Amino acid sequence: MKQFLLLCFIICFCGTFFGADCAEQVSSVNEAIKNAQSLKTVQEKITYLIQQAQTFYNSQKFQQAIQTAQYILSNLDKNSQPAKSLIEKAKAQLQAVTQNAMSGVGGKLFGK
Repeated sequence: MKQFLLLCFIICFCGTFFGADCAEQVSSVNEAIKNAQSLKTVQEKITYLIQQAQTFYNSQKFQQAIQTAQYILSNLDKNSQPAKSLIEKAKAQLQAVTQNAMSGVGGKLFGK
């Protein structure tokens, strides 16, 4: 119960501190970037965009996760390890999805 209350507090604090709900998912990379630009410090922008990239990843929107993380590396912190890790994970998932799709198509073409 204490852990649940702590989690609720953290979510509320993030919403107040960053000016947006931590769990709020934006619909596009451009919207995430626009929201981040309204934040005051570079670190706040990075934290917000990492959260959005992770949300895209969790929603299996791997390309959007990659684009958001690449924005961080290109414009905010070229050494951001969380951004680099997200790109790596999302690329691996994209590759797996592509391979699964190709084997499904191959099976249909060759009657497997």
